[in-house]
Amino acid sequence: MERSLLKEMNRVDLIAYINRLKEAKLKTMYWGKFFDLKQTTQLTWTSLTGSEGAPVMADVVEYNASAPLKSRRTIAKATGDIPKIVIKRGMDEKDYNDYIVMKALSGADADKTELLRIVFNDVNFCYTGCLARTEWLGLQALSTGQLSLDENNNNGKVTEVVVNFGIPTANKSGVTAAWSNPTTGKPITDIRAKAAYIRSKGDTARYIVMDETTYFNMINTDEVKASWALYQRIADNKVAVPSLESLNAMLTAERLPIVYIVDSLVRHESKPKVFTNVSPWKTGKVAFINDLKVGKILHGPIAEENSEALKKIATQTKVDHILVTKWSELEPFGEFTKGQSNCFPTFGDVDSIYLMNTLGTTWSV
Repeated sequence: MERSLLKEMNRVDLIAYINRLKEAKLKTMYWGKFFDLKQTTQLTWTSLTGSEGAPVMADVVEYNASAPLKSRRTIAKATGDIPKIVIKRGMDEKDYNDYIVMKALSGADADKTELLRIVFNDVNFCYTGCLARTEWLGLQALSTGQLSLDENNNNGKVTEVVVNFGIPTANKSGVTAAWSNPTTGKPITDIRAKAAYIRSKGDTARYIVMDETTYFNMINTDEVKASWALYQRIADNKVAVPSLESLNAMLTAERLPIVYIVDSLVRHESKPKVFTNVSPWKTGKVAFINDLKVGKILHGPIAEENSEALKKIATQTKVDHILVTKWSELEPFGEFTKGQSNCFPTFGDVDSIYLMNTLGTTWSV
């Protein structure tokens, strides 16, 4: 292992580039809307169950009487190990020769731009790849209450055991009829019933989080069209389709939670140059939550970031939870870039998360 062969690459420029990249990429991702980053010294995660629910009333007693002692809610935990996330890309001899040629021609501004694209392209790829896996982990966890790695969403470790975050079974339900059927689907009825159940548990839901497909299924049902037409005083209730803004205005008027749409897509490479688009949010699943922030992305220490020997022979920097390393090999010849992170989503209180399957009458993942 040797230092990076790309002379334009140094730690200062690497940090500056990743910080600019971070600002741009996080605007297009959703995991930061629901999870805060939190560093931990341990490579384990814990989700808590045991919400406070509705407030317990104080008692009315006589003067000089002792205050009755109230019970403390038992806190349970779902826990597990924080996994390692890693992605690597390499430049071979041909790629390096292209870099040498472009470097020799980099007199004009356009050529310089192309040179910098070659220099930083793999950094972009690896850093963004770690962000994309963070996106998938967070949104899968919130939309389904569990995580499972298989050949369709992961090319490394495949787990047979589903990681369950402990959202109560009673908090998960189906719908009257699938929202994908515009005639029989009853989104307003289902939302009203779910909101009433949540209130009966002492909780409040202000948001209904769903993906774009589920949203379009919802607004194209006859029930939503008719409800919105009545709200807007539109005579032809078979034509009226609400916008998100007007739909939420109607839901607010009926004291129901508003819709929050997640529009996210990442790619899975199962083998070289074989890509499949994967939606981090499970289509058809809806989460009822009171606050958008429902938990944290815990990230633990990475062994390589504390290696003084490695720092002497590799260009390396860590931004938030992602460590990016660049180095070269002489035999076989190559320039390599690696992004890695030890991170996992965790919920502050799973009792306050309520899930609904809009594609069936019962809950299923």
